[in-house]
Amino acid sequence: MAHVISGPYAGMLLADLGADVIKVEMPGTGDYFRIWDGKDAAIRPSFAAYNRGKRSVPSNVQPQSGQELYLRLASKVDVVLENFRPGTLERFGVGYEAIREKNPDVIYCSLTGMGPTGPYKHRPTYDAIAQAMSGLWSQLTDMDRPEPVGPAISDQLSGLYAAYGILGALVSRFLGGRGQKLDVSMLGAGLAFQSTSVAERLMLGVIADKLSRAHRSQSYAFVASDGLPFAVHLSTPQKFWQGLAETAGRPELVEDPRFKTKAGRVENYEVLREILAGIFKSRPRAEWLAKLEERDVPSAPIYNVAEALDDPQVQHLGMSETFGEGARAIKLVGFPVAYSGSPCKPDLPVPYVGEHNENIFGELGYNSSDLGRMKEEGAI
Repeated sequence: MAHVISGPYAGMLLADLGADVIKVEMPGTGDYFRIWDGKDAAIRPSFAAYNRGKRSVPSNVQPQSGQELYLRLASKVDVVLENFRPGTLERFGVGYEAIREKNPDVIYCSLTGMGPTGPYKHRPTYDAIAQAMSGLWSQLTDMDRPEPVGPAISDQLSGLYAAYGILGALVSRFLGGRGQKLDVSMLGAGLAFQSTSVAERLMLGVIADKLSRAHRSQSYAFVASDGLPFAVHLSTPQKFWQGLAETAGRPELVEDPRFKTKAGRVENYEVLREILAGIFKSRPRAEWLAKLEERDVPSAPIYNVAEALDDPQVQHLGMSETFGEGARAIKLVGFPVAYSGSPCKPDLPVPYVGEHNENIFGELGYNSSDLGRMKEEGAI
């Protein structure tokens, strides 16, 4: 019972691992993301990206018959995942306690914006809000001129943590435990992802900003003479710094007191970056990358998404997969985990609203007369 990104993403990750995921949607319109980009279509990229490999049924829990249907479905499953504001499903009599009465072993995962309790629990929360409140955004932009950046990081992080939590709860149950309720918040997920930044604040009183990580890790971005950008990540080994200096034709920088140690390079990051940027704009990117590779310096072109998908290593990893067959075939991002014995399979296409009504409702014991009545009542 999840919509938009965070909940559907968690469900999709579980589907990738072989779970039979049933997506419960509002009758007719379905998940908001089906028409999020303003197009009147059942399957758009914004929806397909988070909902492959699932079965779909409609259920409106406002009428009594819809509540009964949803509870009957929830009584048969291992996991219920929802991402409504706290108390929303409880108001309709289909929250955790109602489901637990019928299914004591259920793993119930509630994914909220700010958490199920506390002063902000009812605040509407989307990705940008969670990024802002968690401090994550402050490390992605200049705080004096903040701009929204990047993909839906907080949404997908919370989906990852939800899937991780569900798997842990299932293992606990298989080892002799019982069902339980999990609470995952987008705010908490955003903070949990910033492990180093939080540790530095709590242990040293240091507040990370946009450049903190780049300075510590000795990550650099340069633009070559052909206007193409590339990245260098020196990390800690001294050999990488030596290789970079040699590639730049400035081996004397290795013994420069300002740059001789990593601590010195961190302290004088901007000075070193400016020196190197002036050098690296003198030749094409491919030439620099070839020289850096010769010296085993961690480096790479900075790609856009199209360039990344076209890269031979990405293609070798199979990071685009075809889901569905024939007219239903859609290419989407592939599986990031490769199993030697139980590979992930793109078995199911992205579903249409209610595509699996007959199978799923039939499994629950409903006949055509029941379904006709519930449709008249607006339950399905």
